Amino acid sequence: TLMKKLFLLFLTFLLVSLNGMAQSADKPELMVIPSDNWFYSNGYFKTVTVNGAQKRLPDWERAFTENPDLNNVLTTIAQMFIDRGFTVTNVWDEMKSLEEEAAEDMAMEADGDGDASSTSTLDQVLTQIKPDIKLEINWQVNQLGFQKSVFVNIDGKDSYTNKTIAPMQRQSDGMPSSTQLTIMLKQAVEGGFEQLSNNLMTYFTSLSQKGREIRMAVRVTQNSSVDLFSSVGSTRLNAAIQDWVRQHSKNGTGTLAPGSTKNKMNFRGIKIPLQDANGVKMDASEWARVEGLEQYLKSLNVPARVDNQGLGSIIVRIGAN
Repeated sequence: TLMKKLFLLFLTFLLVSLNGMAQSADKPELMVIPSDNWFYSNGYFKTVTVNGAQKRLPDWERAFTENPDLNNVLTTIAQMFIDRGFTVTNVWDEMKSLEEEAAEDMAMEADGDGDASSTSTLDQVLTQIKPDIKLEINWQVNQLGFQKSVFVNIDGKDSYTNKTIAPMQRQSDGMPSSTQLTIMLKQAVEGGFEQLSNNLMTYFTSLSQKGREIRMAVRVTQNSSVDLFSSVGSTRLNAAIQDWVRQHSKNGTGTLAPGSTKNKMNFRGIKIPLQDANGVKMDASEWARVEGLEQYLKSLNVPARVDNQGLGSIIVRIGAN
């Protein structure tokens, strides 16, 4: 009958709408990257000198250029999350874009005497894209006679704190030696994928409710006319900063770490909203800007500058302009 057909049409529309709503429900934005251990164990690193000391850094360009498995693995893992409604950023595409922009900037610099950036390319990508969670991947292929298997380690980390929030280790079944790596990889990961994605969603839901965790350091510059024990109105500067953090963090969070002096303070566990009033993602430096930290200190006649130290960290330099 006509009524029955109309009812079935309405039911179909309702189910499609509900499915669309479920697909569009808030999920964390992800970035899939190889772990540092993968770079080092496969020999893809370079040694640089920082402040007179040698330091090993991942060699991203050589790894992606010389190892075709790397992009295949990252793409396979990313696609599994994309198929389940997550947004995943391709880290290598973003890195290449940043390097092209940097090359253009250098070509436009006439004097060329600027200091080299102390921020790694990965940190720059993270700051630009602001993924909620990064998935660090490491894998190892094991030969078992005429068969082989793959061991996969996925370490889900908060991009702002670098804390591990959803680890997973899986081993594929033994397969013929001719089996493609991506096939073994999917078979290994699928066994624990639902638990992994559930853990990511649980953590992200907690972030949405309680706020995102950041850190804030305060340092007095060498030539500053004030320090943290200086009086500002009826209190000391260190107490004024503590009060400001408590008033402008989510639910009054933020713990002052032990070891404070007249020249330094370190705050841990400051919680901030995931987005500003316009729905734009917030990181630590954006939070300080939106909440007016520099302006507050200058209203106390304290010159200060807030410097970005990555997604989840800022340093307030007292006495700097």
